[in-house]
Amino acid sequence: MTQYEKNYRQASFYWGKEPNQLAKRFVEVAGNINGKTLIDLGCGEGRDSIYFAKQGGSVTGMDLAHTGLVKAERWAKEESLSISTIQADIQSFRLEHPVDFIYSAGTLQYLPPHQRQNLFSHYKINTHLGGIHSFLVFIVKPWISPPPDATNDEYLYRSGELLQYYWDWNILYCNEYIFECHSSGVPHDHAVQEMIARKEVN
Repeated sequence: MTQYEKNYRQASFYWGKEPNQLAKRFVEVAGNINGKTLIDLGCGEGRDSIYFAKQGGSVTGMDLAHTGLVKAERWAKEESLSISTIQADIQSFRLEHPVDFIYSAGTLQYLPPHQRQNLFSHYKINTHLGGIHSFLVFIVKPWISPPPDATNDEYLYRSGELLQYYWDWNILYCNEYIFECHSSGVPHDHAVQEMIARKEVN
């Protein structure tokens, strides 16, 4: 059982129920997402998936942790919302048909560097023209220590690396910052990069 499976078994929500700031920014940039297909890679307990569903999106949440998906589905039902869920590993998951939007906040570090080029290409190919990708990735900074809950299957990005995979897309937003996190019960810092990019040509 993964650590997240254990964390998500708690009655409370490990990440809280407020959507990530990137999720809000994505909706602002994308505009009307009503009826548009969106997949949330690494949706956890569903805080961003639920937010997108409230905006009218046709949402599929993907995560490895079954307990997180169960909580997301239950939460959606309580809100009279409809979301789909898929239990899968980010490394082996493949889209079966094109979507309008792909979103991921804090999961893409589980993609080993040697897989990234092919997988980002797969995501891009399977996105409709005019579609948007919105990603938050953890980046390495030599003065920031690894977090207390770090695992050996996480591979942090370097500053600007994410943008290199999207040189042929329109970069609508990009930001890099450091924030304090309390997810493990021990305060620690993370460095992250956020990107929102749109597909302008096939």
